[in-house]
Amino acid sequence: MARRLAWPLVVVGLLLALAGAAVMAVLGPDSRFTTGPHTVRTDGVAVVTAPDVITYRGLQVDVLVEVPVNKPVFVGLGNTVDVQDYLAGTRRLEVTSFRAPWTVRTAERRGRAALPGAPTALDWWIADSAGLGGASISTTLPDTPVSLAILAVGASDLSGLRVTFAYGVRGGFGLGLGALLGGLGLIWSGLLLRRGPSASSGGLRRPWRERGDGPLEVGEEVEVVEEEVYVFVDERGVEHEITAEEAARLQERLAADALEPTGPDPTSPDSINPDSISPDSTHPDPAGPDLDSAGNAAVEVPPPAVVYVFVDEDGVEHEVSEEELADYELVDDELADDERRDR
Repeated sequence: MARRLAWPLVVVGLLLALAGAAVMAVLGPDSRFTTGPHTVRTDGVAVVTAPDVITYRGLQVDVLVEVPVNKPVFVGLGNTVDVQDYLAGTRRLEVTSFRAPWTVRTAERRGRAALPGAPTALDWWIADSAGLGGASISTTLPDTPVSLAILAVGASDLSGLRVTFAYGVRGGFGLGLGALLGGLGLIWSGLLLRRGPSASSGGLRRPWRERGDGPLEVGEEVEVVEEEVYVFVDERGVEHEITAEEAARLQERLAADALEPTGPDPTSPDSINPDSISPDSTHPDPAGPDLDSAGNAAVEVPPPAVVYVFVDEDGVEHEVSEEELADYELVDDELADDERRDR
């Protein structure tokens, strides 16, 4: 049942969209359409629209009339009864048919060559204007029948008359835009109904194709490809994208740095002070070095050196060698006893 409504929706939407586009093109952004100037050939004193020619209601109209050599001219919009009664016995050019934008039919009406009175003295005009060389009015058409009159003032005529006509609807451009969008929406809905539900997924088929791989169904699983990105942050906090191989090498380098000891190995030969090794330690015992309780090699430490000091009568100490020691008196009791035993 829904698919039967698809084509009617498409047709109605197409017509509505075309109408909206036409309104926008005719009225323009200012919602007005202007046509002219158009030349009206007459040598009389009046041009007037016949009854029932102006049938529009609520339409905004602008009328500009121009005559050469600064002749006085008048343009006015009035009730049809008043205008026809005013010009009943006057020679005039009567517009019997008008179709937008500017298609007119006219007929000559016989009568006297002068107006019955000055049009500017009448107070029943809905909108009127007079001037030298041109005049214009701008008004909204009322609900009552009206007629438009272009009149020569004084002893002049309307030869060389040109008319510019503009009309519009308030908000017409917006209405046209709304009709266009509404029509496009109906066309879209009709196309969705025409495609119908998908036999595989039970949903509506999308009206577009995914990179030439055929239509993508609603509910169809889409393969998501995840890509790993490796980022290295330097010492200044700037991020640099690196490859997977560079990231592996950097990780191996960091692991090697973490395993490297922070200080020298006490069992390493480089950690032993050469000054602390006795001459006999350079020739290791074939049985191997002695080990302490921790399993480390024991290093023989030489005994501390003996220093001999001579103190003079002023109490100043002087270091002497072991050979010069026989010339001085020993004050160390233990050492003096040993010296006496040797003697």
